[in-house]
Amino acid sequence: MILQLLREWPPGYGGVERVAHELASVWGGTVYSFDAQGLAQRQQDALPVTYRRQRLACTVPLGRLRLPLPSRALWRLLRDPQPLHGHLPSPGVLLVLLLARLLRRRRRVTAHWHSFLDPDPSLNGVLFELYQRLALWGLPLLSAVVTTSPLLAQELVRCGCRPERVQVLPCCLSAAQEALALALPPRTPRQGDPLRLIFIGRLDSYKRLDWLLEALATLQTPWQLAVVGDGPQRLALEALSQALVAASAWGCVRFHGRLPEAAKQRELAAAEVLVLPSDRCHEAFGIVQLEAMAAGIPALAFQLPRSGMGWVGQLPDLDWPQTPEALPAVLQRLAASPGLRARLSVQARERYQRLFARCIWEPQLQRLYPAADATG
Repeated sequence: MILQLLREWPPGYGGVERVAHELASVWGGTVYSFDAQGLAQRQQDALPVTYRRQRLACTVPLGRLRLPLPSRALWRLLRDPQPLHGHLPSPGVLLVLLLARLLRRRRRVTAHWHSFLDPDPSLNGVLFELYQRLALWGLPLLSAVVTTSPLLAQELVRCGCRPERVQVLPCCLSAAQEALALALPPRTPRQGDPLRLIFIGRLDSYKRLDWLLEALATLQTPWQLAVVGDGPQRLALEALSQALVAASAWGCVRFHGRLPEAAKQRELAAAEVLVLPSDRCHEAFGIVQLEAMAAGIPALAFQLPRSGMGWVGQLPDLDWPQTPEALPAVLQRLAASPGLRARLSVQARERYQRLFARCIWEPQLQRLYPAADATG
C-alpha cells in the first residue's frame, strides 16, 4: 500500500482530489488530508470511496495557508515506513514530505506536481512565488516527482530537477466514467445544425467563461452553450450572457449549475465541443477534457506557458494558435463545418484511447511504483 497526502478531502470536485482518488482506488492506502474546506462534514462524496481517509489537525487558515499541527496521526504518518505520495501545490503538504524524508532517509517519498503558480504583484502573488521557489528547491530531496504532461516535466527539468527523477503520469477517468463516455456514439452533425458547446468548471474569474461568451457573440451561425458548474461569478456571467445573446440573436446559453454525474453525462452526450478558456497556468490539466474526449468531443484550451491544457486536446485536423485572440475564428470555423466537427469527434476519442485510457494509465502507474515497499 502507498499512503497519500493532500490539502483537500478527496474525492471532492477538483482535479487534485480526483487524481488522488483514482490513485487510492488502485493503491488502497490511507489518504491523509487537512480537509481545508471541511468537506467531510458538509457534503456527500462526489464519487464512491473504498479506501481509508484520515484528517490531520492543521492551523487556522491564514489566507489559503494551512500547516499541520502536532498530532498522533501526523506522527504515525511521518514514522510509517510505507511509501508516501504528496500532492502539490500546498506548503503544508510540502513540509510533511520533507519531514518524512528527513526522518526516514530510505523511505520512498514522492511528490505529485499538479501545476505551477502564476506570479502577480499582490501580496498573495509574492507568497505564492516564495512557496514555489521553496518547492522547486525541495523537490530534488525527494525520491521522485510525478507530473501530468510532458510540458510540465520539461519545465521541472529546466527549473533544476534531475531528468531521471521526473516522471509523467497524465490524469485519468474512473473505470465507470470511461465506460460511459466510450459508449456514446461519435457526433454526426448535419448542415444547418447549431454548434453545440459545453463549458464545465467553477464559475470564477480565472476560468474566463466571459471570453468564451464574447467569442460566441461574434459568430454568424447558430450556436448553443451549456454551462455546467457554479461559483462566485455566476450572477455576473449570467447577466453578461443575456446581454451578448440579445445583441447577437444567433445563440442560446443555459446555466445548469453543479450537476450530479448522471446529469453531467447527459449534457456531454448532447455536446459537440468543450471549451476551457482558462488564462492561468495553475490550470495545468483539465480532467473534464478527458471526459469530453472519451465521449468523442474535441476540447479547446489555450496554450499557456507552464500548462499542459493546450497539449491535452491537440488534434490533427484542428490546427489553431490556441490563443484567446484566435478563439472567435476557430469557433466560427467549427460552426460553419459539420464535417469538420464529425472528423474531430473521431480524432478526440482516438487521442484519448491512445494516450489517456485506463489501459494505458495503469501500466504507467505500475512503472512509477512497481512495488509498494519500494525504497529510494
